[in-house]
Amino acid sequence: MKLALEPAEQLLQEDVRAFLATHAPDASEIPHALDDRMAFLREWQARCYEAGFVGRAWPAEFGGGGRPTSEQIVVDQELAAAGAPEFPSVVGLDVLGPAILAFGTDEQRARYVRPILAAEELWAQGFSEPEAGSDLASLRTTAVETDEGWVLNGQKTWISWGQFARWCGVLARTDPELPKHKGISLLVVDMASPGLEVRPMEQITGHAEFCELFLDDVVVPSENMLGGRGDGWKIAMHVVGHERGTAALPRQVMLRTWLDRLVADAAAAGVLADERAQDELARALIEIEVLRHHASRTMAAFLNGGAVGPESSGVKLLMAQAEQTLCATALDVLGDAGAGPFWHERYLYSRAASVYGGTQQIQRDIIANRILSLPAE
Repeated sequence: MKLALEPAEQLLQEDVRAFLATHAPDASEIPHALDDRMAFLREWQARCYEAGFVGRAWPAEFGGGGRPTSEQIVVDQELAAAGAPEFPSVVGLDVLGPAILAFGTDEQRARYVRPILAAEELWAQGFSEPEAGSDLASLRTTAVETDEGWVLNGQKTWISWGQFARWCGVLARTDPELPKHKGISLLVVDMASPGLEVRPMEQITGHAEFCELFLDDVVVPSENMLGGRGDGWKIAMHVVGHERGTAALPRQVMLRTWLDRLVADAAAAGVLADERAQDELARALIEIEVLRHHASRTMAAFLNGGAVGPESSGVKLLMAQAEQTLCATALDVLGDAGAGPFWHERYLYSRAASVYGGTQQIQRDIIANRILSLPAE
């Protein structure tokens, strides 16, 4: 993958930096209370969308910028490097929006895409269940076809920002007599539907970022099926690969900005000259640089027209390891008392990096089977 920017990309980089210099909020401006913070972040995403920095590579006819994917990567890396607030529509932007573009009808694209980009409507992802997380194909939520549409019953868990979502992409079993990977479909569920209950789950960080979702005879119109009947597994694998493969580059940039902050914090605390601290910081830097090169290689294939394949599982493993190493290093170098709220919260959240988006065990299994072709025993 070429690392040098084209002239047009250099101009875009300057535009993004100028925009951020004028409009990027200071971290102290972001409310801590979750409801207030989400409202603030939605306004921030809308401002970035109006500036042309959200969905830059999405089709123009559906509200996107219609520009090359490489330009969105430039934007994402600049936002990360500046420490700009993350967008609240992450599920829509990284998971279900790409699925709608790839598998939806023109009517579905026209209805859903622009509100995703402008943060007018947030989305949730109803994939995992209490007994079907890593083994997603074992899901038990059912969808039965009736004259009124599809009737859903079941339970979903780990629903990111479910209490704020307008829509949820729910995987449900529409054909229970078929093999478990083949009888699954994806339905777009209105989160205001009768029979639907959302229960926030508080994490060790103190935030309720995730929810449980209960579906009790929830009716979904037939036209809200994404793709065809039985396409759910194919869609799920498409979006999971996209999520794992394309998120790593901006995440790597953000981790590098955190590392720079940690070096500054260590210098301020008077511990930067300690050889053990230097060794730990160097190890964190090496892991972030390894992530950068692997993520760049994965994105090279994507930008050349290829799909994000099983190699994204390796990137996912490296991303989790780099984040966990960096956050653990912060507590080791600064000490529990000296780390402060910033590093404590990031350390606690980093523990989930080896689970969300596919557990480490599942990623290793994908690598063993689909890349290395290792024998099952």
